[in-house]
Amino acid sequence: MKRILLLFIPVVLFSACEFMEPMPIQDQTTEDLWSHATYGEGILTTAYARLQNSYPVNMDYYTDNAVPSQPGLNKLALGSWTIENNPIGDWDNSYNSIKYLNIFIDHGTTLTYSVSDQVKDSILKANRMGEAYFLRAWYQWQLLKNYAGYSTNGTEALGFPIVTTVLEQGDDLDLPRNTYEECVTQIVSDCDKAIAILPLMYNQGTDPYLGLRSRGRASGLGAMALKATVYLNAASPAYGSSSQALWQRAAVAAAEAIQASGGLLDLADYANFNTAGSFDNIWIQPTYLGRGEEMSFYPPSLYGAGLCNPSQNLVNAFPAIDGYPIDRSSNYDANNPYLNRDPRFYRFIFFNEDNYNSTIIQTQEGGADSPGGLNQQGTRTGYYLKKLTSKKVRLKPGSMNTDVKFYVYLGKTELYLNFAEAANKALGPNDASLGFSAVDVMKTIRKRAGIDSDAAAEGYDDQYLTEQAGAGADAFNEFILETRRLELCFEGFRFWDIRRLNLPMNHTVKGVKITGTTGAFTYQYVDVENHSFQEYMRYVPVPYSQTLIMDNLEQNSGW
Repeated sequence: MKRILLLFIPVVLFSACEFMEPMPIQDQTTEDLWSHATYGEGILTTAYARLQNSYPVNMDYYTDNAVPSQPGLNKLALGSWTIENNPIGDWDNSYNSIKYLNIFIDHGTTLTYSVSDQVKDSILKANRMGEAYFLRAWYQWQLLKNYAGYSTNGTEALGFPIVTTVLEQGDDLDLPRNTYEECVTQIVSDCDKAIAILPLMYNQGTDPYLGLRSRGRASGLGAMALKATVYLNAASPAYGSSSQALWQRAAVAAAEAIQASGGLLDLADYANFNTAGSFDNIWIQPTYLGRGEEMSFYPPSLYGAGLCNPSQNLVNAFPAIDGYPIDRSSNYDANNPYLNRDPRFYRFIFFNEDNYNSTIIQTQEGGADSPGGLNQQGTRTGYYLKKLTSKKVRLKPGSMNTDVKFYVYLGKTELYLNFAEAANKALGPNDASLGFSAVDVMKTIRKRAGIDSDAAAEGYDDQYLTEQAGAGADAFNEFILETRRLELCFEGFRFWDIRRLNLPMNHTVKGVKITGTTGAFTYQYVDVENHSFQEYMRYVPVPYSQTLIMDNLEQNSGW
C-alpha cells in the first residue's frame, strides 16, 4: 500500500488534549479534559466553524441561470474543467470535520455540563450528542452530493469512503468508496439518531434550551429535512434505478418533516431576506450584520460591483402575472417585456428601468449600468442579481449601512419542493394519502409568489397549475422543476438538479441588448456564452491528490 498522506485521516492519532490550545493546565489528563464541557465541547464547535457561511451564487455560473460579470471566471462551464483545476467540493474540510465529530461522539457522553444542575447536564449532554450526529450526517451529505458517480465500467453508483470511527496510525487507511446506497443508509442512520434526541425546533422564546438563541444549532426538524433531501437525490435517475419505491421513500420523509413542522402552512413573504426569526428557515447560520451581498451584486448605479448577471434564459422562465408562461399569456407584451410579470421577477432581478430605492436602473446601451457606464464591465446580460439583497442597505457614500445576514442551510421552500417532486413521481399530482398532495404544496408555493390567474375571482385561483396537474404526472413534474428553478435560484441548487435528473448540461446563455429611450426601447436577444460539458462531467471528480495515494479509491469514470 502507498504511504497515506490524507488530510482527513490523522497520520498520528492526537490525544484530545492536543486539540485544545493553548493548554490551560499542563498536567491535565485526557480524562480530565473530557470531564467538563468547557474543554471537550471545543471539538464540536470546530465542526460548526467549518460550515459554509455564504450562498454559493457562483454555482449558477455553471448553469443557464447566470454568468459572472467578468468573462472567463467560469472556465469550468466553458470547456476547461480538468481533474487538476476542479473547484467543486471540499474533500479535506468534510473529512476533517467528520474526524472531529467522530472524536466527539466517542467522548461526548462523558462531558459534564453542570455538577449542581442535573437537568441542565442531562439536556445539554443529549443535545450536543444529537448535534454531533446531525453534523456528521451533514458533512457526509456534502461528500455524497459532491463526489457521487460511477467508476470506469461500473454499474452501481459510488459515494465516499464511510469513516465513523477515530482512525489511528496502523489502521488500514487505503479505504474504498462505499456504494451510493450504503452512504445514504449511513447518513440517514445519523439523522435518525439526531432526531431521536434533539429538540424538534428552537422556538421557545428565551428558554435556555429551546429558545431562539439556539437557531444556529442542529435540530430534530433539521435532521428530518436533511433526510428528505438525501432520499430525494437517491431517487434521482443519475444515481440508480429511480424507482417508484425510492420516490415513495423520499415523499414519506418529506411529508413527515412537513407534518412535524406544524403541517402544510403558508410561506412567509421573501421580504429583504433578513428575517432570521422566520420558521420557514429550518436551520440557519448564526446571524451577523453586513452588506457583502449588496456590495457584490448591486448594479453600479447603486454603488455595487454587479458581479452576477442573471441570464435571459432565467428571465424568460419567470411567468406572467397570471402564472402562465410568457409565450402563453395575454398579459405578456414582447414590446414591454418587464410589465405584468411574476412578482418573483421583480424581487429577484434588477432590470432596465427598475426603480429601486428611488434609483432607476439603466441597462440600456449608454445607461449608467450598461457596459461602459459607471462600471467599464457593466452587465453582460442586461440584468443584475437582486435576490439575497436587502433594500435596507444603501451603499451611497455617507449612508453605508448594514442589515441582518445569514445563510439558510435548510428551509421550508426546499422541503416543500422536495415533497412535491417525490410525491408526484410516486403517487401523481393529486394523491393526498400522505396528508397533502403535490398539488397542495405547489399551490402554497405559488400563492406566496403572488401568482393568481384571476385576481378578481373569489378565493385563490391558479389556472395554469390546475391545467398542468390535469395533464398528468410528467407534465406536472416539469411544472415542479420550473418552479424549483425560480424559487431556489442563486442558492446553489440548479447545478446539482441538472446533474441528478440527467438534464442537458450544455446551454447557450442568452442576454439582451436594449437600445432607445423610455417608451421606445427595442430588445435584441443575443448569445453571451456557450457552455461545453462532456457527459462524464455529470459527475464531479474525486480529488486527484487522493487517488494518487489511495490504491482503493476509484475515480469517477472519464476523469
